[in-house]
Amino acid sequence: MIYLNKRLHENKMYPQENREPGPVITISREVGCGGVKLAKMLAEELNHNFAICKSWRVLSKEIFQESAKELNMEMSKLNKILKESDRNTFDEILAAFGDKHYKSERIIRKTVIDVISSFGKDGCCIIVGRASHIICRDIEKSLHIRLTAPIKWRTEQIAQSHQITMKEALEFIEKTEKEREAFRKHISEQAHHDNMFDLILNIEKLAPEQVIQIILHVAKVKGLLEKRSSKIEVF
Repeated sequence: MIYLNKRLHENKMYPQENREPGPVITISREVGCGGVKLAKMLAEELNHNFAICKSWRVLSKEIFQESAKELNMEMSKLNKILKESDRNTFDEILAAFGDKHYKSERIIRKTVIDVISSFGKDGCCIIVGRASHIICRDIEKSLHIRLTAPIKWRTEQIAQSHQITMKEALEFIEKTEKEREAFRKHISEQAHHDNMFDLILNIEKLAPEQVIQIILHVAKVKGLLEKRSSKIEVF
């Protein structure tokens, strides 16, 4: 009964229809590649031309918002914890926030993974970053994309968009990449390899519209844009 009640509570938190998981598209990107902007353009194209669900959503910071809600923590504190690169001091940082809201690394890790997995299984979403390509890799109807570009090009993009110097832009890129790597290590022990992705795009020479069309073509080939079917359980 304890086990069944626990399972019922988990299902109530993230209700799922009786159908196959997905489709979900994950976008991993190097800093300066404009992942969220491209994801929004992709969602707009999907919503306009492919009526396989009510609406495609773009998720990035929303992952931390939902995780913080489940953990009863402020999102700023959760962000700070997950960006900490020294895992040996992880629980010390958590404890410093006070016993009332103390959560162990194991609980935080499980909560973040569960939230991302639930979004992915629910489907019709584009998840930007958050190690989603690792967490959602077992979903059959999934497409995992990596956006890359030369460091000089990315530094110029950051300097222009943030109106800062090239030196400041490069420092920003290095700092942000370290934080992202720290987050991936908190979520998964697996190393970050290119073979985790279905598609790797160097966007330096590609217009955003071309990137979108390439992604849509691969999504079609992989069957992500077909109408979702329900699973029939046999007892």
